[in-house]
Amino acid sequence: MRIKGLNDELIKQYITESLLILMESRKYEKITITEITNKAGVNRSSYYRHFETKEDIIRFYLMSIMHEYMDKYRQNGSPDFASYILQMFRTFAEHRKDLMLIHHNSLTYLFLDVLNTCFHFDDITLSTRDKQYEAAYHIGGIYNDMLLWMNHEMTETPEQMTASVLSFHPKGTFTLAAL
Repeated sequence: MRIKGLNDELIKQYITESLLILMESRKYEKITITEITNKAGVNRSSYYRHFETKEDIIRFYLMSIMHEYMDKYRQNGSPDFASYILQMFRTFAEHRKDLMLIHHNSLTYLFLDVLNTCFHFDDITLSTRDKQYEAAYHIGGIYNDMLLWMNHEMTETPEQMTASVLSFHPKGTFTLAAL
């Protein structure tokens, strides 16, 4: 049954939820757009109005997690690195089931695209070269820590992950201008 009268955000959410549900029982590459739209209750044209590829759905989902994280971090009001990284691990832990589906389907590489977008890496070209390296280092560190955590099936708690990161993180200035 088709659902009518939905706004764009709801359509994207239904499509995303449908893909993730389908991924619970089938491999990502075997899932068709028709299956996704049927499960979501939307027309195929609605899918193509919002997404070009199935990868775009995963990027949308990962971006929504990053927005959720950034909102929670800003509400916390604590600008220190420990709070920043702990909230990130906590937010991702809340989405463990879906993140593991994404990881087990070899789609974790899309998280790097999302991090580059969230931290405005492409916009940094107007800044100094040092800022470019700083952003690349930061983005790479987050990506690789998340990737390794997923390789470990996210068994460590967010607190354990934070303690690990804090044990080797350089004790320099920490700014969140990109957030």
